[in-house]
Amino acid sequence: MRIAAFRSAALHLPPSLLERPRARHPGIEPRVRIVREVGRGTADEVADGRADVAIATLSGSAPLASGLVANGLLDEPYALAPARGHPSPRSLPLVDWAEDCGSYTRDWRAAQDRIPKAALEAEDDAAAFSPVSGGHGMAIMPALSLVGAPDSARISELDPERPTRRIGYVTTSELAGSAVVRALVRELRATVPQVADLLAGKERLRGTGDHRETP
Repeated sequence: MRIAAFRSAALHLPPSLLERPRARHPGIEPRVRIVREVGRGTADEVADGRADVAIATLSGSAPLASGLVANGLLDEPYALAPARGHPSPRSLPLVDWAEDCGSYTRDWRAAQDRIPKAALEAEDDAAAFSPVSGGHGMAIMPALSLVGAPDSARISELDPERPTRRIGYVTTSELAGSAVVRALVRELRATVPQVADLLAGKERLRGTGDHRETP
């Protein structure tokens, strides 16, 4: 069972997601490979036969290839991450990073006149924390990317109209009905409350001096 997942999703997959299908289907060995979520991203791995299931961004701009089926699992909000304690976080340049965000996210960012244009570009969401931690920039990132963020970053809510990233799974129409894929999907759905609790516990928006940001 070949599973393609983007970095922040792969890092937070619970062990049960791999252990239970393995126990219930002897001979099946789930294997996760991290793939950058740009362009067609993880779904491309399924379309090209390199993966059986992908954990993917469903709100991205790339259309789903013919023969694939997708279902959503979780919506995660974006948040602002400037350097903690910086006297003027709005003066910091925006750190951009390659991701397949949807049109609403792009339009929302373009409409925020208080958010500066991107001046620094990182290879991925993990690399974006380097200039933020050093006090040299701020980033707007989805919640999963912010789990485990360094203490040098201050996580702040955006306005109520903030964008979200839709996370789901993608497989082929042929595999969708197989017992193994159905078992994996059941485990994925069972992990959603755990991930939601993880996000609620790690946003650090309550009781830490952080606040809601209104661009």
